[in-house]
Amino acid sequence: MGITRRWTTAAVAALAFIGGGVTVPAADAAASCRGYACDGKNPHTTGCDQDAKNVGNPIRGGGGPAVQLRTSARCSAAWVIIEKGDHAWRGWIQIRGGALYDVNAKPSRPAYSLMVGTSHAYRACKRDADGGTICGGWH
Repeated sequence: MGITRRWTTAAVAALAFIGGGVTVPAADAAASCRGYACDGKNPHTTGCDQDAKNVGNPIRGGGGPAVQLRTSARCSAAWVIIEKGDHAWRGWIQIRGGALYDVNAKPSRPAYSLMVGTSHAYRACKRDADGGTICGGWH
C-alpha cells in the first residue's frame, strides 16, 4: 500500500523558498484584496480574475463592442470587460452615488476596468454611438 502525500500551498511555498525552482500555481495563490479593499484595483494583478464569472447578459445595444459585467466570489469584487474594438468605444462599472471605473476598447483584445467591491451597489454601462449611455441593472 503506497503513501499518498498532499502538498499545501504553504508547504510548496516553503520548498520554493528553501530549494528554489518550485513555484506556487497562480490558482492556488491567495487574492491580494477582498471587498472594499479591491476598489480601484486591477482584477488580473490581484488574482481576482482566477474565478471570474459573467453576470447577466452583455450590454450590446447602441453599436460598438459589448460590455460584460464580471464578478469574483473569491475577492467579493466586480468589473467590466469590453470586447475588442476601436479605442473610442467606452464602458465602465459604476458605484451608485460614487466612483466609476472606465475602460476604452482596444483593437487587439478585450479590455477590462478596475474593480469595485460587491458590497457597493454597482452596474455596468457603455457609451452608445450617439454619445448616450446604456446601463444594465443595479446589483
